[in-house]
Amino acid sequence: MKHPELKFIRTTAVRLALNAIAFYSMILLFVFIALYWASNRHINNSIESELRSEIHQLIKIYEQSGQQELIEQINKIQDDKNRIYYLQSSSQKKLAGDLLQWPDNEIELNLQTQGYWIDEEIIPLNIRDDDAYWPVIATELSNGSRLLIARNIHQEKLLHELSEFLIEAMGIAIAFALFISIVITRQILKRIYTIKTTAQDIIHGDLSKRIALSNRNDEFDGLSHQLNVMLDKIQFLIRNIREVTDNVAHDLRSPLTRMRNKLEVTLLEKRSTDEYEKVLRENIEDIKHLIKTFNALLSISQTEAGGNRSIWSNVDLKQLTVDLIDLYTPLAEKKEQTLEFQNGVDAIIYGSRDLLAQSFGNLLENAIKYTPAGGTIRFYIKSSADTVDVLIEDTGPGIPDNEKDHVLEKFVRLDTSRHTHGNGLGLSLVAAVAKLHGAELSLTNTRPGLRVSQRFNKI
Repeated sequence: MKHPELKFIRTTAVRLALNAIAFYSMILLFVFIALYWASNRHINNSIESELRSEIHQLIKIYEQSGQQELIEQINKIQDDKNRIYYLQSSSQKKLAGDLLQWPDNEIELNLQTQGYWIDEEIIPLNIRDDDAYWPVIATELSNGSRLLIARNIHQEKLLHELSEFLIEAMGIAIAFALFISIVITRQILKRIYTIKTTAQDIIHGDLSKRIALSNRNDEFDGLSHQLNVMLDKIQFLIRNIREVTDNVAHDLRSPLTRMRNKLEVTLLEKRSTDEYEKVLRENIEDIKHLIKTFNALLSISQTEAGGNRSIWSNVDLKQLTVDLIDLYTPLAEKKEQTLEFQNGVDAIIYGSRDLLAQSFGNLLENAIKYTPAGGTIRFYIKSSADTVDVLIEDTGPGIPDNEKDHVLEKFVRLDTSRHTHGNGLGLSLVAAVAKLHGAELSLTNTRPGLRVSQRFNKI
C-alpha cells in the first residue's frame, strides 16, 4: 500500500476510534457515577437507620430497667466489631463500651448520625490501629450520663476500594477497546479505500475496473459483488450506447445522404410537378423509415430500462396469439404462405400485453419476410405445470449457428437479408422483451426453417 494511502487509513482509523471510545466512555462514566451515587446513598441511609434504631433500643432499656441493665446489655454486644459503644457517667467515668475514653472533639448529643474523626489512641488495637472517620450517634441520658455508638465502616471502605478497582478496570477496558477499535476500523477502512480507489478509476474513464473480493465472504464482499454486478450492467449499457450511436450514424447516414442528394439534384433545374411529387414521396418514405427506426430504438431502450411495470397485468397468451394470427394472416396469404395456430392451450402470465404483442409480431413479420412463397409458418403454445412455451416456426433459410447471438444485437442484419427492407432492430426488441419478462429465448434451426422459442413462468 502506498504511503499516502496508509497515512490516510491510520489517521482516519484513530479519529473514528477515538470518537467511538469517547462516546462509549461518557456512557460508562455516567452509568458508573449513577451506580456509585445510588449505592453510596443506600449504604449511608442503611447505616443511619441502624444507628438510630440501636440507640433507641438502648435508651428504651435504660428507661425501663435502669442504667445497670444498660451496662450489661452493652457488655454483651460490644464484641461486635462493626459497632463501637461507649457509655460514661455524668462525672465522665467510663461505665461500658469499646472505646478507651470519650472522643475529644465535640460530638452533638442530638440523636443524629454525624461523621467524626476518632483518634487512634482511644480505639482498642483489636478494632483498629489508626485514626478512623466513622459515623457516630450520641445522646445524653436523664441521669446526665452519655451514650455513643459508632459504626465501623470497614465493609463500606471495601466497597469504595472495589469502586476504585472498577474504575481502573474500566480504564484498562477502554484502552483495550480503543486498540481493538483502531484495528477493526483500519480493516474496514482498507475495504472502503479499495471501493473508493476503484470508483476513482472508473470516474477517470477505466470502466473495466472492478472491486477486489476477499476470501472472507463477509458483508463487504456481498456489497462489492453487488457493486461489481452494477458496474457490469453500466458498462454493458454504455457499450450498447456506443454501439447504437455508431450503428445509428452508419445506418442513417445512407438514407439521409440519399435524401439530400435527391433534393439537391431536383433543385438543379426546373422540373414538372409530377417529378417534384415523385421526389417528395420518395423522401417521405425514407423519413417514415427513419422514424420507424427511431421508434424501434426508443422502444428497445425503454424495455431494457425495465418498462412501465405499473401497467402490467395478467396476459392470456392464447387470446393474444389468436389476435396476432388474425392480424398477420392476410399478410401471409399475400405471399401465398400458410399461417397456422396449433395446440392452443390456456396460459396466463404476468407482463405487458403491448410489449409481448410487439415482440411476437416482430417474429411473425420476420417469419413471413424470410419464408418463401408456399411456405408454412406455425405459431403455437405448449404448457406445463409451471411454465409456458411460445414457439414460432417457419420454413425459411434459418440462421447460421455462429450468428444466433449476434442477430439479437441492435442493427445487425445478415448478408442474406441486406436486400430486404428492415433496420436490424426486430430481434433486439424480442430479446429485450424476453429478458424483461424473465423468459428464456432460444433460436433453433429446423432445416429448413427456424424455430424461435420463449419460455415464460406462469403466475
